[in-house]
Amino acid sequence: MDEHNEILAALVGQPNSGKSTVFNYLTGLHQTVANYPGVTVTKKSGHYHDGKRRIEVVDLPGTYSLTSYSQEERVTRDFLLLERPEVVVIVIDASNLRRHLYFVFQLLELQIPLVICLNMMDIARRRGLSIDIPVLEKTLGIPVIPANGRTGEGLEELRRQINTISAKHAHESPAVWKINYGTLEPLIEGLDAALSQKEPLVQDFPTRWLAVKLLENDREARRIIQHHTHDKDWEPLLESCMNKVETYEKQSGDSPRKIIASSRNALAKTIEKQTVQRTFVPRRNSDTLDQILCHPFLGLLSVAAVMFITFQLAFNLADGWAWFPWVNEKGVFEWNTPLGAVDSIFSVWLPALLDFCFHLPEGDLHSLIYDGVLAGIGGVLTFVPTIFFIFLFISILEQSGYIARVVVVLDRLMRFFGLHGQSILPMILGGGIVGGCALPAVMATRSMREQRERILTIMVIPLMNCGAKVPVFALLISAFFLEYQGLILAAVILISWAIALIVASVLGRFFIGGEPSPLVMELPTYQFPGWRDMLFTAGLESWWFVKKAGTIILTVNIFLWVLMYYPRSDNPNTDAATQLAGSYAAQMGRVFEPVSRFAGFDWRDNVALIGGFAAKEVIVSTMATMYGIEDEGEYGNDSENENSRNGNEIGNTDKPEEENIPKEPDTEGTESTKELTKEFDRIEMENLDIQGRRLAIRLRGDAGWTSLKAFVLILFVMIYNPCLATCAVIWRETGHIKYMFMTVAYTNGLAFFIAILVYQVVLFLTG
Repeated sequence: MDEHNEILAALVGQPNSGKSTVFNYLTGLHQTVANYPGVTVTKKSGHYHDGKRRIEVVDLPGTYSLTSYSQEERVTRDFLLLERPEVVVIVIDASNLRRHLYFVFQLLELQIPLVICLNMMDIARRRGLSIDIPVLEKTLGIPVIPANGRTGEGLEELRRQINTISAKHAHESPAVWKINYGTLEPLIEGLDAALSQKEPLVQDFPTRWLAVKLLENDREARRIIQHHTHDKDWEPLLESCMNKVETYEKQSGDSPRKIIASSRNALAKTIEKQTVQRTFVPRRNSDTLDQILCHPFLGLLSVAAVMFITFQLAFNLADGWAWFPWVNEKGVFEWNTPLGAVDSIFSVWLPALLDFCFHLPEGDLHSLIYDGVLAGIGGVLTFVPTIFFIFLFISILEQSGYIARVVVVLDRLMRFFGLHGQSILPMILGGGIVGGCALPAVMATRSMREQRERILTIMVIPLMNCGAKVPVFALLISAFFLEYQGLILAAVILISWAIALIVASVLGRFFIGGEPSPLVMELPTYQFPGWRDMLFTAGLESWWFVKKAGTIILTVNIFLWVLMYYPRSDNPNTDAATQLAGSYAAQMGRVFEPVSRFAGFDWRDNVALIGGFAAKEVIVSTMATMYGIEDEGEYGNDSENENSRNGNEIGNTDKPEEENIPKEPDTEGTESTKELTKEFDRIEMENLDIQGRRLAIRLRGDAGWTSLKAFVLILFVMIYNPCLATCAVIWRETGHIKYMFMTVAYTNGLAFFIAILVYQVVLFLTG
């Protein structure tokens, strides 16, 4: 890396230190997210420019130490040792100086160019703490920048220090910094002398630091000696070092690791006394709040209330309340929802613009552009308002300190099923209370530190009842369970949670390696969130979704369009239902019919479910096309189709294909249909549009449909394949395509198993 043009800076810190906020301020929108090779730890990097110099900032995983117990610790330490950044910024919480100094000492022993960002100075002041910055700088021998990442206080000075230290690093090595470990010093010096005889070790690593790590029984330190001595005598060298450690333990009767930790803690306590003064004693309102929010029972009630309010606000702002100023296709001003505005752009405005500019005739190219490309891009971008508002409120809860309380309250319950307390928020966002979205839910798992629980959570989120499934549930409940809709909906919620928790337990036991990790967390201080960082986080998460998942979604959406559009009929007067019945998707539906019939599904149901692979909303519109609803005028005109009236099974292949398509309904309609229409009119179904009502009446009057089939289809839609966008995000977030395939495989297999089991058992019991 050219020291004159580019600088590599690493950002490190403990969890809840405000490191991500500082990173966002430094780099702005110039950020990328990936995974480190071979691990599932997220790698965030960004850059900014200072004159002609480009400063690359890598946000390393939050960790409490550099001991190799977790992936985060190994990734952080390996980056610092092997990538050799010109400057390392450690972000520490000014209100908890002593606890963070322990980590600072480990970085100083690495002899790397270091600067301290003393973050959260506003919280320290509110707690009545005054920190003597010059004394702290003199004691540690490195620059200390007081800052507030939420407001930007001190961060311009931090940028100047990054430039200064990187320039200094190019001409001189960092000063050697030592902690006096008392009775361990002779042993450390002996190990240091032995290690210093190996030139490759001296060139690549501070040998005193390596000696201390050996005394801490760090397995990665032993691996370093093995792989960096470049000769065959590493084994006697390592054996000699370990013999000295064992001899010391026998003679002193004490553990070197314990002495090292005690020495660091004692020094941290001394430095805190020298540099921190309390000017007043604040009132501790947080203790009273925590007695409620962390209470075993009251805490659960507060979690339910806060999550419900958060959930309602996020989704109503995205697609519930018409608060967004808009001009419709007639040029009339109106209030719209953000999601409605995005949908209008791709369903009305852009098609109208293309029609005006190019006058494309009906045909393959027209359908590809309008139904494939435009619909695909629109389908991607319609998720953006939801993602934005969900992450806006997640940021509020996280910065305020409440998320940590949620984790503490629910950890014991979730751990019983192999999950983690932090799993609850993504699962609720994914549709734990019916409605929601799996996309931001999967992305929200980034805050989970332990990768085992994170992957388990990601893999069960698709089992929650996202908002895209709600129209399907509303359709079937209104058609077959109108008098018991509340009870059925409650059952749907409970069944989805039961299945998700059981699946998590099975996956964690047999498919995802490792043991459940203990909850190690310090409750952060309550604070007011910063509006700038909240908006920035929400905007960045939305942009990452469009950038990373959008291309995959668009590609597969066009593939699904091909399946449902081709082959085309030679007859130009062929209606949509007949055309779809002859498509490749319909052919696939017939291929699966011999199996799906065990669950009560015919080929038309299979076609709708295939469309649901792209998005669950497609199920209702595809069923409407298959049952001829899109060509009808009034929904009160429905009647049974010809096959149903003749008592024949739907999809009977003995008849010509055209006869398997629903016929146009009688204009007068049957008496039962009229009564059903009146019944629908008496009860307002919020989640059903006029097309949904027509389809519900058609299904209710169809001899091939029963309440059992409807309930089984609800179960199937609840469980089966995540939508296309969610699959893409699972792949991106886990860093391994295998987890996406595992999720797709088990959800489809489980959906078929449960659907067939319920259908066949009920048929057997009812004779």
